[in-house]
Amino acid sequence: MDKQEIIEKVSAFLRKATAKPDLAIDQEAKLIDMGLNSSGRLELFSMIEDEWDLMLDEDDTDEVSTFNDVIALVEKELG
Repeated sequence: MDKQEIIEKVSAFLRKATAKPDLAIDQEAKLIDMGLNSSGRLELFSMIEDEWDLMLDEDDTDEVSTFNDVIALVEKELG
């Protein structure tokens, strides 16, 4: 899977987790600034784990603050 596919899927997950279907994705923006609260973070990472059959480490997800951080984490986990 290439980076663009990951970006598209994570963008869709982020829109669902924030309940904002028209959310403009700014890859440099902090997730909280795009409206992602703590329960939304859990939902986002659960969707990512389900989509790619991953088990993300809580320490890794705690370090994530921007959309680009999420993409980098998924890429790292997918190898």
